[in-house]
Amino acid sequence: MDPSTIAVVDLLPHGPEMTIIDRLVTFDGNRSVAVVDVTPKARFFAGSGVPAWVGIEYMAQTVAAHAGFEARLKGDPPPIGFLLGTRSYKSVVPEFSAGARLEVVVEQLLAESGFGSFDCTIKADRVLAKAVLNTYRPSDADLAKIRESLGGT
Repeated sequence: MDPSTIAVVDLLPHGPEMTIIDRLVTFDGNRSVAVVDVTPKARFFAGSGVPAWVGIEYMAQTVAAHAGFEARLKGDPPPIGFLLGTRSYKSVVPEFSAGARLEVVVEQLLAESGFGSFDCTIKADRVLAKAVLNTYRPSDADLAKIRESLGGT
């Protein structure tokens, strides 16, 4: 199955209003690549581009799309997951410029008991940003407990 033929909103557990990556183009077990076209219509676009801090969310959504595609291969819906944090997010640019096509690469370093760690890179003509993201995908039982603690939402 080719991930680029699937609308990215179908791979993410949230709605299209907060989907900010354009599509998942490759999936290879522990590694995925998404693309983002930086245009004036892009969410968070300001002035001449998108602030570089948004790169963390590009990375997080690529991780989520990776998990969503993996779930789809098993016939399951996209799982809910949480970004726990990032280590050493570094960007060599203050913003992702209008007209840029960003390639967001995520590679799974660790997967254990629902916790994951991903090495992430954003590239255009060169590496623009790097980070390691730490994530948590709760089991169905843990997710039910979380929902209950939030008043059943």
